[in-house]
Amino acid sequence: MLYGVSLGPGDPELLTLKAIRVLKEANEVIVPGENAEKLVRQFREPRIVEFPMGKGQEVARKLAEELVERIKKEKIAFCCIGDAVLYSTFSELAEEVLKLDPSAEIEIVPGVSVVFSALAMTRTFVKKSLLITTNFEEEVIAVMKAKRSGEIAEKLRAMGFTELKFVEKLFMEGQRISKEIPNEADYFSLILGVKR
Repeated sequence: MLYGVSLGPGDPELLTLKAIRVLKEANEVIVPGENAEKLVRQFREPRIVEFPMGKGQEVARKLAEELVERIKKEKIAFCCIGDAVLYSTFSELAEEVLKLDPSAEIEIVPGVSVVFSALAMTRTFVKKSLLITTNFEEEVIAVMKAKRSGEIAEKLRAMGFTELKFVEKLFMEGQRISKEIPNEADYFSLILGVKR
């Protein structure tokens, strides 16, 4: 199994219990640089694999070639500052592994988001909506509290989000994850829209 372990914004106290457990149980822990290494080393001695600017894809490809067979028998944790799904080097590694073996087992361990950490540190409360972007050309949108999920899905499709994913009661009793969007949903639901 290949784990993408999110280390959060940089405070070791903000690592999740699951992240710590995966670090301790893994056969090998890999980090992409010094900052991640500092966070991880109190739990495990990690291996550093540098991802120099402009060569990330090449490094990810070589690392994927090394790991694709190992992850069938071993637990390998690749850790990154922030979250493994948001602008991360792990996404490049995961893509390269899946090119070599589309059935490869990959699990992503979510972390404490730097965005939400910044909101907390600045006492900024979100009451209506929140846009997280780097360039105002959204590739992925997350609509929370998607009670009128059918209407939301229609709006997202009209905006060019062709791939929709429905998540309800995540990590709670009655959890549901689906590509089928119901007309109505629970308060604890969200719809992810992806432009392809």
